[in-house]
Amino acid sequence: MLSNAGHNRTTRQRGFSLVELMVAMLIGLIVSGAVLALVVAIIHSNRQTLQTTRLNQELRATLAVIANDLRRARAVDDPLSTAVVPGGNPYRAVSTAIAGCVVYAYEDAIDGPWHVIKLDSGRVVLQGATTKPASCSPAGTPEVLGSNQVEITGLTFTPTTTSTTPPQATDESLVRAIEVTIAGRLIDEDRSLSTITRTMAQTVYVRSVGTGS
Repeated sequence: MLSNAGHNRTTRQRGFSLVELMVAMLIGLIVSGAVLALVVAIIHSNRQTLQTTRLNQELRATLAVIANDLRRARAVDDPLSTAVVPGGNPYRAVSTAIAGCVVYAYEDAIDGPWHVIKLDSGRVVLQGATTKPASCSPAGTPEVLGSNQVEITGLTFTPTTTSTTPPQATDESLVRAIEVTIAGRLIDEDRSLSTITRTMAQTVYVRSVGTGS
């Protein structure tokens, strides 16, 4: 009886076989791989969300700067006096004739009174000029709007004009509102992030030309 009991204890204490250990290791590796893949996917998804949010914020901020400055177009210190001056408001012209560019002016503008906002090699730039520029490339050093982490892929200025010509005005002075549309993408080594693009638009209303119109 003692011999049989000892034999049973020996049997019960017997460990895993080599095959069982290999199967257990394989299952463990499969589970670990699945968990690791899930963690990597979550990290990538979180980074994609953060970068997309960053892109939205960058575009929104750049669009806000454009809109805030463009909204001041035609502004003068004394509108009542300007309204009776021969020729009217000297800053009445607002031009969107060249694609991706807007030319406008307002009194006391920095480096102005004329400002040019345009798309230049993936960047939105603002440039000032003392006289009305004949093109969208006046002399001087342009100021970049936005960061170098975002490439601007599109910038359009779509004007809304009146149907009649006010006194002493040219076609350029008929602009009453401009829809600004900006599109961009992140500059990132990760192709899944660099291909993400966003587009935003805002309508900017331009003040009167100061001639009673």
